[in-house]
Amino acid sequence: MRYFSLLYTPPEKRDVVTALYVIDAEIRESAQSVNHDVAHTRLQWWRQEIDRLVNANPQHPATRVLGSLDAGMRKGFAKLHELLVAADMDLARMTYLNMNELRAYSARSGGAIQELIAAALVSPQELDEAARLAANRIGAGIRQTEMLRDVRQDAYDGRLYVPLDELEKSDVNIDALRARAVGATVKAVLGQFHAHVAADLEAATASIPRGMRSHLRPLLVMAALHRGLLQKIARLDYEIAAERIELGPVAKPWIAWRAARKAG
Repeated sequence: MRYFSLLYTPPEKRDVVTALYVIDAEIRESAQSVNHDVAHTRLQWWRQEIDRLVNANPQHPATRVLGSLDAGMRKGFAKLHELLVAADMDLARMTYLNMNELRAYSARSGGAIQELIAAALVSPQELDEAARLAANRIGAGIRQTEMLRDVRQDAYDGRLYVPLDELEKSDVNIDALRARAVGATVKAVLGQFHAHVAADLEAATASIPRGMRSHLRPLLVMAALHRGLLQKIARLDYEIAAERIELGPVAKPWIAWRAARKAG
């Protein structure tokens, strides 16, 4: 779905947004390495690379794109350390007691990158506080949508994102999330999780200031695509065990075009 975000990004900003998506993907992939020593080594390299980026001496092709920007923008990229904090949490297989704890993690894991993309999109203007918060919340909602879609695979890999209070309330354990069939109790838990994520993503989208909506069109496209994915998961009654649920080849461009048009 990032392809459609880039499609509606102004050409002169596309390289920067692409570079941010590449860095996000590489850091996440590092945290998912089977070998923990390899994962820690890769994440440590990225910590040093982000510091090199801020100090105008990056090595990675993606960070070199960002390193060509002015000093003010480069300093802002220190926020990429938030992705590394989230990656460390993933590597430690941390769990989350409730939605508030999960939102705090999601603000780092998904929110920080969308916040940086938003800042790049409005540059040389400053990203105001309302738009910054909205961008972060959209990124968090995107990340939580991915969690819902991938809940069985994540559970199989030892990662648990569904809040523990919801699981305990329904007496659902990680083995139930790993199962090949999605039982009624698990579906009820996933339905509750869906409701939280859908409401958060809708509120985040609505909170983007009117004057910023056209500038942040790529974020609105991403938000709309993930709302569409949430709706499809619910329509399929949370049957996430049999296959990875995705939007179809017709739905993606249609939803993206409508969101881009609505953004102005």
